[in-house]
Amino acid sequence: MEILKNRLVELLYKEKIITCYVKDIKEKRLHVILPTGKEELISFSATVYCGEKVLNLKDLNQILTLLKEKNERRERLKESFNLEEVWEVLVEEVSEISAKELTELYLGRTPEEDEIAGLLRKSLEERTYFKLKEPGRLEILSKEEVERIFLQRKRELERLAKINEGEEFLKKLLKKEDLSNFSSETQEFWISGLKDYVLWGDVVPSTKLVKEVLKRLNLIEPFKVFEILVKNQIWSEDENLDLLRTKFPTQFSEKALKEVEELLKLEVDFKERVDLTYLQTFTVDAEETEDFDDALSLEETEKEITLYVHIAEVAGFIKPDSALWESALERASTLYLPDRIYPMLPFSLSNEKFSLKKGKKKPAFTFKIVFNPHLEVISFEPMLSFIEVKQRFVYERVDELLKVDPFWQKLYRLLKIQDKKREEKGAVFVSLPEIQVRVNERGEIFLKRIEMTPARELIASAMILTNTLTAEFLYKNNIPAIYRSQPKPLEVIEGREKSLYLKLLQLKYLAKSEISMTPSFHSGLGVEYYTTITSPIRRFLDLFVQYQLKCFLQGTSFLSEEDTLQILAELNNNWQRAVFLQNKREKYFLLKYFQKYLKNEILKALVLEVQNKKAKVYLIDYNLSGEIIGFKDELSPGEEIKVRVEKVQPHQELLRLSLA
Repeated sequence: MEILKNRLVELLYKEKIITCYVKDIKEKRLHVILPTGKEELISFSATVYCGEKVLNLKDLNQILTLLKEKNERRERLKESFNLEEVWEVLVEEVSEISAKELTELYLGRTPEEDEIAGLLRKSLEERTYFKLKEPGRLEILSKEEVERIFLQRKRELERLAKINEGEEFLKKLLKKEDLSNFSSETQEFWISGLKDYVLWGDVVPSTKLVKEVLKRLNLIEPFKVFEILVKNQIWSEDENLDLLRTKFPTQFSEKALKEVEELLKLEVDFKERVDLTYLQTFTVDAEETEDFDDALSLEETEKEITLYVHIAEVAGFIKPDSALWESALERASTLYLPDRIYPMLPFSLSNEKFSLKKGKKKPAFTFKIVFNPHLEVISFEPMLSFIEVKQRFVYERVDELLKVDPFWQKLYRLLKIQDKKREEKGAVFVSLPEIQVRVNERGEIFLKRIEMTPARELIASAMILTNTLTAEFLYKNNIPAIYRSQPKPLEVIEGREKSLYLKLLQLKYLAKSEISMTPSFHSGLGVEYYTTITSPIRRFLDLFVQYQLKCFLQGTSFLSEEDTLQILAELNNNWQRAVFLQNKREKYFLLKYFQKYLKNEILKALVLEVQNKKAKVYLIDYNLSGEIIGFKDELSPGEEIKVRVEKVQPHQELLRLSLA
């Protein structure tokens, strides 16, 4: 390296080849003077070509004048070389050659240093026929390598052309201009790509080109892209992005719909069923309910009280390996979203054929629960029946009857005693009002606060008791099933029922519920065995359990443990997806309600957490949490305060509040 001192060298510097003067050598680095006059230490590995002449220049101006002259001349000279011609001569003969020999071969004479440097510059800029192996020496690329380079460049040119097209397309979208000069295929390509970018970011192949276009226009934020699609009416303002991301099925397959047609024609054979149409059977539901999946009857003698819990029969119609069974498993449950319902089963089945409507003779699964005079369960019998609902009640009417009617008071007392027993076994249940969110066709949002009234408690207790006794029956009769459980809380907060803050604190310590093939204690309900069978119209778990139980009662083959395990794995994922979608959509429209209607309202809030002038608060009337940032007052957990809405972004789940 010492021989390079006081010579001109070609260096790769900041992705360009420049001529420099070597002033000195320091270890393995060259101390060079750049054409700018700046001096730097540069690694020898950046060297492209070393001049043969020793110059011994001392005057900086002289050096800079020379460097400028050499750089300009070498840049001009590089354009005089056609490397393809000389490559075609050499490619079959040798694998490498010195730059000097190559230049001499091209020119047909001994070359000057500037000409050698010019050829090297051309070679390294083109990167097509030759590759630098070491300073002043080139590797000759094979025909296959050159073909691959040309193919790559062709693809790159196509990619750049596509990006330019995308930029033009997106600019027109931004201005809401006419897109008719783009083909339908082009429009579909870019619109699909923009949608995918909003949904998945840049993790899918379809969004790589889109991201390049968005970078050019400084629109890399996915929510900005979402707003562009909304402004162009490609998506609606309330587009359910989570539904699209999770690929929840919103339509039924042709095969499933064909099965529906057959089921609607199917007549039910009541011969092998117990006739319970003589009972005074009734339903209790919300006013808007259309899929009635449970009903009750009560009989009383001097020695015992019999509660009949009737459940709509679905398992006799929807069976394993059918398209409807598979689609129900994929959905896991009906989605009751604020703006629409996605049923687990088509409406013609869920709201009509299977629904326990008043005045209609229907097949049912009946659970006969007998109590002694002390209101203890002395027998439990599941049976296939047919029933007729005589009366339909709504919760509000039953709440009125519970104040005056002995029948309802007796039924309420019977079921509340069962609740008391569960509490004594350690049930840790936190009851908070539900905020029901509904959106009409005009996009108006309505909220309804639903308290846990006695009527709702009565029906919930009847269903919990039925599910508990069914789970125990399944286990003791060795019927493969799926059970629900909940581990004990990390901590139990005493006196929580008397304090909203303590209730909310208790929620932090509750464990998540689980499903498995083995029964385990359910801490939220205080029972050793638990499953669900009371809503087969809208929950797949209930349909599955009903199917297993029906097979047992009829003496036919039920699904094996292996089959059940396979269903369990799929159901667990699909159920979590359904719960996620339900919660996210309700929160979205609740936040949008705040955005539209509560901007200037003063709201009651409860402080949950305080940390570094940032507080998490619970909005008492809306069962929703928000945050306050940068407040001056001292806030304490458990303190009730007044707040105002400061900023809401529904799609990003942001609710910023300020002290009122």
